[in-house]
Amino acid sequence: MSEPSGVVAGGLLASIAGAGWFAGIDGNAATGALCGSLIFLLSRHEFAMWKRAVYFLISLVMGYLFSPGLTEFEVWGFRPFVYSGPAAFGASLMVVTLSHAALRQRGRPDLGGGGVDG
Repeated sequence: MSEPSGVVAGGLLASIAGAGWFAGIDGNAATGALCGSLIFLLSRHEFAMWKRAVYFLISLVMGYLFSPGLTEFEVWGFRPFVYSGPAAFGASLMVVTLSHAALRQRGRPDLGGGGVDG
């Protein structure tokens, strides 16, 4: 009669590895990024649903990754984001909006005139 010790040991190792991986995640930043991403997803009706889903994922991941940088951001001795949760929330709201605006601006032709011939 065989015992399922291999399955039990594998499950135990997987749960320990999962707990170790989750221990390194900043819960405040993850919650802030999730909330900012959800607001972006629910408020942007001009995009198709599949585009909103992709932007949601980009906003979630990049909002979490930008949160340490925003907590260090300082303007005239004032730090607007002291905690990682609000920093991730702000970053997740801004990252897709600013990137989309920059890409839209890049595609516009230069109407300034001039050039080589004046």
